[in-house]
Amino acid sequence: MKTKLLVLLLMCIPCYGQVKQTLPLDEWESVAQNAVREGTEQSIIEWQTVTAYIFCALNSGTAHTGTEILVQVSPADSGDEFWITQASMTAMIGTGSSTVMSYPVNAASLTIAVSTLPGTFIADGVRTIFLVGSPTIADSELCTLVSHISGAASSVTVIDALTNTAGGSATFYNITSLHVVELPPQMNRVRILYDNTLDSNGATCWTYSAITGKKR
Repeated sequence: MKTKLLVLLLMCIPCYGQVKQTLPLDEWESVAQNAVREGTEQSIIEWQTVTAYIFCALNSGTAHTGTEILVQVSPADSGDEFWITQASMTAMIGTGSSTVMSYPVNAASLTIAVSTLPGTFIADGVRTIFLVGSPTIADSELCTLVSHISGAASSVTVIDALTNTAGGSATFYNITSLHVVELPPQMNRVRILYDNTLDSNGATCWTYSAITGKKR
């Protein structure tokens, strides 16, 4: 009876050793057409729960039939013979369009003046757009477009303030793709492959990824 009581008490004690963390894997980087970006190999041995998230965006106006994103895990501590594709998805299908900021804006800005607004930006509905970091690519970010003004004083308004200061030549693109993949905790490593060879005449794209979860 005492043993059962001790077990129950131990089960009720919170595990304060678990620390929630977010760790960038691959910073924003352009992937050329007909190229494959091999992401960073990251050990997840010390992670109890792990979720990967991947952000992508087209960065040209060329028609594109998709980029394949492969989330791979390995049960091995090292070596390349045991990589397993946990999930794959085809992202960024369509023909992108862009608009350029009229002048620099500070972080925390919500409404940004732009040169012109293509029809894809003024379509109804809330949607995600991509802002290329200028002059630092790592400062790129995804924004949720909620309204716009089209005409002599064109602008876009986003629901969340910009995280970074953006230079006057920074460009918004309209085709984005966001993915969340839960990883099996039994695995030891993770990496992401960005395969931009599906469309031999397609577009270049930007890619970013990170993992989040609790460490043991």
